[in-house]
Amino acid sequence: MTRLKNSPRRSGLPALGIGLLVVLGALAGATAYTGSQTVQTQEDLASTLKAQVNASGYARVTSSTYQRGFLSSTQVLNVMLGKEGEAGSVPIIITNRIQHGPLPGFKTVGNALIDTEVKFADAALQKKVEEALGGQQPVIRTVVGLDGSTNTHFEVPKGQFSDQGAAITWQPLTGDVSNGLSASSRIDWPEFKVTSPEGNLTFSGLSGSGTTRKQNADDLLGVGDQTMTLKSLTYSSTSGEAKGNFTLSDLKAGGKSTLDGGFYNAALLYDIGQLALEMPGSPAQNYKNVQLHLSMNHLSREPLSRLAKTFSELGKQSQANPNQTPDVSDAQQKAMLDDAVALLKAQPVLSVDRVSLTQPSGEIVLTGKAELPGAAELSSENVEMLSASPLAALGLAKLQAQFKAPEAALRELLTNLAPEAVQNLDGMIQAGMLKREGTLLVSDMAFESGAGTVNGQALGGGF
Repeated sequence: MTRLKNSPRRSGLPALGIGLLVVLGALAGATAYTGSQTVQTQEDLASTLKAQVNASGYARVTSSTYQRGFLSSTQVLNVMLGKEGEAGSVPIIITNRIQHGPLPGFKTVGNALIDTEVKFADAALQKKVEEALGGQQPVIRTVVGLDGSTNTHFEVPKGQFSDQGAAITWQPLTGDVSNGLSASSRIDWPEFKVTSPEGNLTFSGLSGSGTTRKQNADDLLGVGDQTMTLKSLTYSSTSGEAKGNFTLSDLKAGGKSTLDGGFYNAALLYDIGQLALEMPGSPAQNYKNVQLHLSMNHLSREPLSRLAKTFSELGKQSQANPNQTPDVSDAQQKAMLDDAVALLKAQPVLSVDRVSLTQPSGEIVLTGKAELPGAAELSSENVEMLSASPLAALGLAKLQAQFKAPEAALRELLTNLAPEAVQNLDGMIQAGMLKREGTLLVSDMAFESGAGTVNGQALGGGF
């Protein structure tokens, strides 16, 4: 049992933080399974949740019990937080109270109704958690539909927690997750704040949502979109190695996948309204409208689906034996190589749609695209040969990139990030690596058939 009064100053806060992660892990375990029959559903829950906790690497199930009744069942997992063999592990208890369908608890229609409870085994620590939450209890409730789909609602009440000079406060965390052929998720967390002698951290306005649609139960890929937004994140410290200030505002991160015929297209987008950083001994940095937009298109669906299935099978091996490397058979290795070749032969396209930021003197933008026109005639045999000589593989590629920036903005950026590079800027302009177009510096780069050019000038060498 953990003794609070003798623990070092930082022990209480990490324990609470890890406990919150395991609460979310319990949620994931409660929603990541499906089953068409009630008995199978309960067995899936017991095995899946145990495997997921063990696979995390930061927690392990020390014992598990499952008692099935006529109208209800109870699953109890005793979990140890912390890596195996390390001192300071914290025991917790995860309890799933399951009411059987088709009218579970006479509260809904479905296969089962599951209420999940997470508590610290140490009574003193659990009391601290309850006090931090003001006597209110977190809620994790899952309804398992008659078709095996799941709908989970979770709530963490607002609270505050202090431990030897450090304090955490947070506003209520709420969310919903549904799983099935059509899945969706939503999470909202208005504010989380940490104050300590070393520094202060606050994030506010965190929210996320997403949808996924699958063709059938065997479809491991699906299509859909996800979005996460963060209004602000601030950090400040006046002492120690982490001394400095950091501010991020108006973050939006998202992804989208679509299916066009027999090919997948996927996009990843990050947008930051403002990013500011102050560190001792370095000039203050302030960037606006920071954007990173990437996309991968023309991914052949069939080999990609087969690869996803193989990796899923290997993942299940890891869950069953977290400390053992998955055993990849010769047949699996050959299948993965053949599928990788099929993906390359379909000639996928990687696009850097936009990497940009705005300085006071203007916007700096990089775009680019990578294609594999030479991959159409690939075979498993010459892929193995190319893997032994990666530079030769560049002969298959066609690359294009364009860089544009106001000269003043580029000089300002280099002064902040790499002052020594500013001295080389004039030399790059004289050599034609950068050319002036009005107030802009531009570089058009291309690579094809083993030869590259910059602004139309051939680069030395080749592949």
